[in-house]
Amino acid sequence: MNAKTILVTGGTGLLGKGLEETMPPGRRIVSLHQRDYKVAGSKARHLVLDIRDKRAVDRLFARERFDAVVHAAGIASVDYVQKHYAESLESNIVGTLNVTSAARRAGTHLIYVSTNAVFDGTKAPYREDDPVRPVNKYGGLKVECERLVRETLESWTIVRPILMYGWNHMVTRPNPATWIHEKLLRGEEVALVDDVRENPLYNLQCGRALWAVVAKRPAGVFHLAGRDRVNRWQFGRAVAETFGLDARLIKRVKSSAFPSIAPRPPDTTFVVARMEAELGVKAMTLREGLAAMKAAMTARA
Repeated sequence: MNAKTILVTGGTGLLGKGLEETMPPGRRIVSLHQRDYKVAGSKARHLVLDIRDKRAVDRLFARERFDAVVHAAGIASVDYVQKHYAESLESNIVGTLNVTSAARRAGTHLIYVSTNAVFDGTKAPYREDDPVRPVNKYGGLKVECERLVRETLESWTIVRPILMYGWNHMVTRPNPATWIHEKLLRGEEVALVDDVRENPLYNLQCGRALWAVVAKRPAGVFHLAGRDRVNRWQFGRAVAETFGLDARLIKRVKSSAFPSIAPRPPDTTFVVARMEAELGVKAMTLREGLAAMKAAMTARA
């Protein structure tokens, strides 16, 4: 294994796909995932490994050397974490402890993938040094993982992506854009809230930002986000407009229409000045990101 290989935990997700699609020349990716997926068309080398298994993680780091680790693994469904907290603790806290421990002993720079859910959504837009105040259990877990990274590693970067969208691997769950796209293609109604606001992040922009972090190894926290601050209803209408689908199927509702889900912070939009200035990555508009998705779909056809 040469020094230009990065390890990505949870690499079958949208973030891993973005890393693959923006991989610079001379780089390679080893992607870890818990289940034995067959990932068609992937540019990474895939390994099945449960990061909750400390011995397995340690054996991997003893066998191979990595230039950096992008740690994105862990249960990421806000509602699942709220209902299955014990399992989520193992996946997020224990898994993160095992990966950070191995990275520390190997002297490997670790990039921890956190979330906008660390904020309560009452004082947006948020900068990297604003106080964290999660309103759900998922956000609380990510705050603890951030603390673990800060307090146990010498070489680390924390990134906080927000509402990522793009074309994902077929083995992974849909993201907001692909879910809306599929529903509208089938002529089904989509209920989207207008009281939760984010600045959606195209996964290839996220990939470019992460490769910049790998190259520069900056210390501290970076907010990764797109340019436009929109609510979910506006996001859905932008998807419909871009792909020529029927926006009349999109119904505007309040979060109170979904009483069984975990609490969501109302506005976690980010200030992206540090990403642009220190990583050299321009925040894409929603129109630019969705247009890139459409162009990629056309290219595959």
